[in-house]
Amino acid sequence: MPHEIGVVGTFIRDTIITLDDRKIESIGGLYHTSAYLAGLAPAGTVIRPVCHLGRDFYETVQRALQAFAADLRFDLMQTAACDNTAVTLIYRSAETRDEITTPPMPPVTAAQMRGLIGLDAVLINLITGQDIELEALRSFKQLSPATLVYLDFHSLALGIDTHGKRFYRKPVLWQDWLRAVDIVQLNEKEAATLAGWKTEPREADFIEFGQSLASAYVKACHLTFGSRGSVLFYGVQEKILHEYFPPMSGLQAVDIIGCGDAFGAAFLTRFLATGNYTEATHFANRVAGLNCTFWGSLTPEKFRKRVAPFL
Repeated sequence: MPHEIGVVGTFIRDTIITLDDRKIESIGGLYHTSAYLAGLAPAGTVIRPVCHLGRDFYETVQRALQAFAADLRFDLMQTAACDNTAVTLIYRSAETRDEITTPPMPPVTAAQMRGLIGLDAVLINLITGQDIELEALRSFKQLSPATLVYLDFHSLALGIDTHGKRFYRKPVLWQDWLRAVDIVQLNEKEAATLAGWKTEPREADFIEFGQSLASAYVKACHLTFGSRGSVLFYGVQEKILHEYFPPMSGLQAVDIIGCGDAFGAAFLTRFLATGNYTEATHFANRVAGLNCTFWGSLTPEKFRKRVAPFL
């Protein structure tokens, strides 16, 4: 069944520096989320990106998304009178990278969010960490309580130094962000940052932390661990259950950028179709794994050749 889905965040002009010093230019950030929604959602689904886009990048993003055979609406994307945020991603190992960013785009406003009232779901992907203000999110949830809100915490756990380099730090009021959403996604570094662990966390520490989030703040929580899979936490009849999902096997991973974005988009499309946390997470793990098998951002051709045949 088709749905209407809002997508909130920031489109990024990405430059990827590989381990062998190659330079790859691509569209990143909210593009990964939007492209996977466009590829995976049932026919008839309406996808509404909400953001500010630099005057130098609007047409590039719109043209790339219009290549997908999906109903994408661009009326809530506003052009900013500045160049778009650009990020250089420098691989340091197969699963770690440095990020250097130019100034973030202006945040999405409460007025823009009102255009999403009544939609089936809104996926918020905090690409820069300044994509939307907390009060705009709170206001939206109050005005549209039936809308499922999915939050990829992502860069809200990252600060920016004077040279534009990202670094992990615990944001103030992070619990209030969780109270304003239904489902949250965190990778292991983001979870460790919020938990404030000073030593290397054990598996039991992550389990306890995920259970605490699903008990106190959200209906469900994903903790993702890259090549080690993910853990889902969700409530059933006053109990908090958790399930481990192994990564997809047999893959030749070349690029992990966009895997978390693919995970969130895949989970949301399958969850809206089934209402089943477990089935949707299995699907999300599979799509995130397939995203590792090619360089750069998703295109309709890559989706047809590298993703769709293996779902």
